[in-house]
Amino acid sequence: MEILKQSFGIYETNCYIIKKDGKEWGIDPGAGALEWIEKECKNLQGILLTHGHFDHIFDVAKLKKKFPNVLVYCPMLDAFMLESDCFNTGITPCTPDVLIPCCKDEQEVEVHGLKFYFNHLPGHTPGCSIIMLEDCIFSGDFVFRRSIGRYDFPYSSATDMKESLQRFREIESQKDKIIYPGHGENTLLFTEQENVKFWLQRM
Repeated sequence: MEILKQSFGIYETNCYIIKKDGKEWGIDPGAGALEWIEKECKNLQGILLTHGHFDHIFDVAKLKKKFPNVLVYCPMLDAFMLESDCFNTGITPCTPDVLIPCCKDEQEVEVHGLKFYFNHLPGHTPGCSIIMLEDCIFSGDFVFRRSIGRYDFPYSSATDMKESLQRFREIESQKDKIIYPGHGENTLLFTEQENVKFWLQRM
């Protein structure tokens, strides 16, 4: 499995492409990601979203137009952010194809032979989720290297964020996993689980 990473837009939002067995899957296509995905993907299977903030979804409508048979997978509670330009950022609204249940637990989703696990960790947004795949975690804006997502935006919740950080800290794994965040450098699961204690003490 190969993972490609490229940042886009004024917030340098990370978009990811997963390549395996001659197929590709995209995660969080921000502003300008379309051309990169077109170049790198010959057999695109799906677009998966960690949450609905505009800098992570800006090119979703363009991708749907270019690849009409490719489904978009979105946490259910963040679908409204795709369906309307609720932050007045200039996105083209579109409707996600598959809504992932948001029940503060883990949901298995198979996308053309590849199993992803959406772990609902609200706080940054109502539907904020991390996407787990084999030894990888795509954390969106939930957790970063030595940092966590903001919880003071519209539709954010400090109470949910605190609970989600505690749940994240309790994720069990036999081996460390690479975290691919929505912004900045990669990090590791065990490292950030330790760092969470710092943030929980100060919330």
